[in-house]
Amino acid sequence: MSFQHVRAVFEAPVIAAFAGLAAPVPCYVGNQGFTTATAGDEYATVDLQFGVTTSRVLSGNLERLQGSLIVEAFTAKNTGPGRAQEMITPVMVALNNLNSCTGYEQTGAVGWVGDMTGPSFFDLDAAPFYMVRLSVAISARYTA
Repeated sequence: MSFQHVRAVFEAPVIAAFAGLAAPVPCYVGNQGFTTATAGDEYATVDLQFGVTTSRVLSGNLERLQGSLIVEAFTAKNTGPGRAQEMITPVMVALNNLNSCTGYEQTGAVGWVGDMTGPSFFDLDAAPFYMVRLSVAISARYTA
């Protein structure tokens, strides 16, 4: 099993979706440092957490990678939800495209998304940002 290859299956299309916007948005993944944004700066974060990774069967353990992907995007406060919606919609499309059953990538990892919760919108009290959050159930397989 390779967690890095599996992470890439989910993180790469999210990063590409934000980069492909008319006004590209920088996207940061877990343990990737960035300076604290100032009011008006747009940015996004991606956090992938694994839950179940194996299941016990008669002959040992069977790989069963499951988890949760959280995408949060931040835009200027007091401008309405329109920009947040523009930012998150391509991400939802990109993640849904993972379910196209096109086969394994060259890395040997393939992933699928399950139920999506959100997008949920938040007017952050303690920060100068408006946030949109998408939570996605994921499952993956690694065969290399």
